[in-house]
Amino acid sequence: MSTSTPRVSLVALSEPLLPSIEAVAEQLIERFPDAPPLALTSESGSGVTFRLGVAGGPQATGNYTLVDKPIPWEQIEGPCTLAWYWPDAADVMRHHGQHLFLTLVDESKDPIERMIHLTQLTVAIAATTPSAGLVWAPNVTVHNPVDFAQMAAKMTRDDLPLQLWVDFRISQRDDGGLMLFTTGMESLGHREFEVERFSGEPTILTNAVYNIAHYVLGSAPGGGRPILKDGEAIGLPDGAQMNVEVAPSMIDANLEVVRLKFE
Repeated sequence: MSTSTPRVSLVALSEPLLPSIEAVAEQLIERFPDAPPLALTSESGSGVTFRLGVAGGPQATGNYTLVDKPIPWEQIEGPCTLAWYWPDAADVMRHHGQHLFLTLVDESKDPIERMIHLTQLTVAIAATTPSAGLVWAPNVTVHNPVDFAQMAAKMTRDDLPLQLWVDFRISQRDDGGLMLFTTGMESLGHREFEVERFSGEPTILTNAVYNIAHYVLGSAPGGGRPILKDGEAIGLPDGAQMNVEVAPSMIDANLEVVRLKFE
């Protein structure tokens, strides 16, 4: 994704409400004291356009718009079914009546910073509305607003909320083994991860890939980030080894991914 690509999230509503920029700004600074200041650019009866940041420094521009209809069910039925962490997702999301559509274009060259800003704004907007659920568009997942806010509250550059930003999807192979692929790493400036075959417990697989994802994404701005190279070997805490291969995706041959192989 390019720097200018808008980042998007959606807030499902139980009642139609377009929050004021003042209410959103108040929640933003209350929940995230280090967040950049929020200022109104323009508004209408159905939308608010704003600026995030200060003049002379990196800025983001965005908009949230009230859409007087639910998020199309065909777009979220799959994510609701797969949301094991939110058992009521399908029941809640099937019955909302309206939603807010949030877009953010961030001039920062740091994709992590852009995602932090989108996360903070999503929490602030959900907190000022009768929010029923959230759709995180970068990895097409759904979330309970309270749970999302609790995880976001712990967010730092050294402790990224990858459980919100990246979908670590596991499925079972015909031979009984497991395979894994991620969705969301690309929006964070990195190739997606895939594991073609793994024999063992799903939690071991997920934790290993999660830790590697955090390793390559978690460095501070300006400090550089580790780059996984084709043929590289990564040592795991239990003494096992994971080999890196840059190869076409198992799912989309036009997409180049980081293939991880357990030894």
